[in-house]
Amino acid sequence: MRDSAKAMLTGNAITTGYRISFLANYLMGVIYARVQADLGFNRAEAAILFCLAHMTPLSGIEIAEMTGRPRNSISPAVGKLVRLGLIAKEPAEQNRKIELLSLTEEGRAMSEKVVAYFVARERPMLEPLASTAERELLDGLLARLIFREDNWLDTTV
Repeated sequence: MRDSAKAMLTGNAITTGYRISFLANYLMGVIYARVQADLGFNRAEAAILFCLAHMTPLSGIEIAEMTGRPRNSISPAVGKLVRLGLIAKEPAEQNRKIELLSLTEEGRAMSEKVVAYFVARERPMLEPLASTAERELLDGLLARLIFREDNWLDTTV
């Protein structure tokens, strides 16, 4: 790493936030570029497959909230994944206007491939944390920043 990058990561007005963003860019940016190159899915499409691999069924709104992606990026991605036969849509029982998304058998197989990219990239990122305790501490601190009582995650405020 260049000295200028080290300086920016250690001495700016939002050092912690900048470091989190830096890690996210080098983690997620690389994953999405590789998924795009190898499997042909853009960021929104890969995010949908990732989310549905872990929880199903979900609405597009739920996926947007889970990923921090804009809702208008989710709809076209859903359309493509439906056309490819990787996900299915069905109306929610409580509100027929809401479409619930789930993986097809082909989608499940593809989502496993997508998830493997995430796992493979995260593993070396965490290697400097030598112990399980360090990794659990990091996970716990990140969880405290995310699962909070205030409205910090509400970007409309």
